[in-house]
Amino acid sequence: QQNCLMLHELWLQSGTEQRRWEGLPDDVRDTITALFTAKRGDWCGFWSNEDVSVWWNRLCDNVLPEKTMPFDLLTVLPTRLDVEVNGFNGGVLNGVPSAYHWYTERYGVKWPVGYEVNISSQGDNFIQVDFDTPWCQPESDVIAELSRRFSCTLEHWYAEQGCDFCGWQLYERGELVDVLWGELEWSSPTDDDELPEVTGPAWIVDNVAHYGG
Repeated sequence: QQNCLMLHELWLQSGTEQRRWEGLPDDVRDTITALFTAKRGDWCGFWSNEDVSVWWNRLCDNVLPEKTMPFDLLTVLPTRLDVEVNGFNGGVLNGVPSAYHWYTERYGVKWPVGYEVNISSQGDNFIQVDFDTPWCQPESDVIAELSRRFSCTLEHWYAEQGCDFCGWQLYERGELVDVLWGELEWSSPTDDDELPEVTGPAWIVDNVAHYGG
């Protein structure tokens, strides 16, 4: 958080926010446009068709998004500014990993976001949350940090039927204290119209909202 505040202060001191698109020299506009065109998908989203001038002035106005992702893993473990500038596919800064490589190494998933977040149960002293991540469970450092930050006991159950694995981890105040790991077990349908179902291991059944895909 201190680093973020310092970077924001340096941004304000630089005066860049006052350099609006309309006042930039033509050669500077050309340089920004070439870079933005190459990185538009990384910086604005794959389907964005935002004009470079609108994007630049929005940066100058320091407009905050209306909302963030419901379970943004970057708020659990901080990312790196140079990685974010380099973008998901990289190629802007030499010697800096792409966000794809950084995310998979640090967060365990290529998109560090929990999708379909749902509070499935809660009480006076517990909360149960279901969420999906792409193709793999978050890195244990992410879950450990949640347990440490809230000084709590945290159980993490996960399963991925596409790769036939499942697991369970127990954390106490940020420390990993117990682990289970295994392959999913399946029924053997005798009817051609019947689909196989997950039948084990016994410890994973009924402990996840679904088994991924």
